[in-house]
Amino acid sequence: MELDAPIARRTFLRFAGLGAGLLTVSRLRLSPALAEVAQGALRNPPLQILSPTDARILGAIADRITFTGDASMPRFADTPGLTTIDTALRQLPRDTVTQLHYALLLFEFGPPLFALRLSKLTDLSDAAKDAYLSGWEHSSYELRRVAFRAVKNLSLLGYYSQDATWQGIHYQGPWVPRPRRVVIGES
Repeated sequence: MELDAPIARRTFLRFAGLGAGLLTVSRLRLSPALAEVAQGALRNPPLQILSPTDARILGAIADRITFTGDASMPRFADTPGLTTIDTALRQLPRDTVTQLHYALLLFEFGPPLFALRLSKLTDLSDAAKDAYLSGWEHSSYELRRVAFRAVKNLSLLGYYSQDATWQGIHYQGPWVPRPRRVVIGES
């Protein structure tokens, strides 16, 4: 089995490279949804792309990647980060989303293979999750490193696009007021 298949690698590289651009796109498309969240009208919007399993795994990974240890910064689970990621994933080709799904399953069920731990990722302690994710980041297999970068970009997209995180990074927000936008096809 060839772990560095050219097609999968190119697709993952494209996926990882779109992270910064998706931040802008997702913020533009989410403005009405974020306003509703801020008003308390929309607490848990249904995810359209991420399955509940994918959301649980990605949420666990994102929580460790975005954890700063600063008490003034919210945890990933306390933000609508998964909703932001789900909205950004709507812009990607379906095969890229399918590859993300398989990558998340590999993250979840990989500890026995990659970390010699008889556990799933979501069942590991925070310190063990950090060590496991570091193994992905510094792996000798390019596919694992690219998958980690793609998930890291999505995690950072979902977290730092939230207004609640801006104060902790000393960002005062955009200079120009956000215009009201209507997203076609969403209620």
